[in-house]
Amino acid sequence: MGTDTNNGDHDARWSIVREWREPGQFIRITVDDQHRGCVYLEGRGSMPGARALVDLMERVRDEIGHEHKIAALVDLRELSGSPIRAQFVIGKWLFSRKQQVERIAVFGGKPIEMKLAKAIMKIARMRNASFFDHLAPSLRFLGWPDDIYP
Repeated sequence: MGTDTNNGDHDARWSIVREWREPGQFIRITVDDQHRGCVYLEGRGSMPGARALVDLMERVRDEIGHEHKIAALVDLRELSGSPIRAQFVIGKWLFSRKQQVERIAVFGGKPIEMKLAKAIMKIARMRNASFFDHLAPSLRFLGWPDDIYP
């Protein structure tokens, strides 16, 4: 089973940092005081990873308050595959929480990861999601400053 941490030793711009790690997998979710969230996925996707991502997102949602909308940047540059059933788990969660999501920008994935990300957003009926090859256009879509994410 992976580890879930709320790392107290983190960049001061983030008010919330949640992480999950298992051999070959890493998830980090960061959120600032303006409810701008960044999701970083590394390694091979899996069902435990999908469940951990949903759990981390739910915990973050509880921490910021269900009444607040969030904008999110999803970094897939270091993700290498994910089972289709894991995509359904994430899509189901997003579908049930989509009223709390203002916008989502997904970037950097390999063609298969981007195709799966688009499928997740379609399953969740997320019409406020866009997909990009690189970070800069993702940040412009969200209306965020260039230096908010490494």
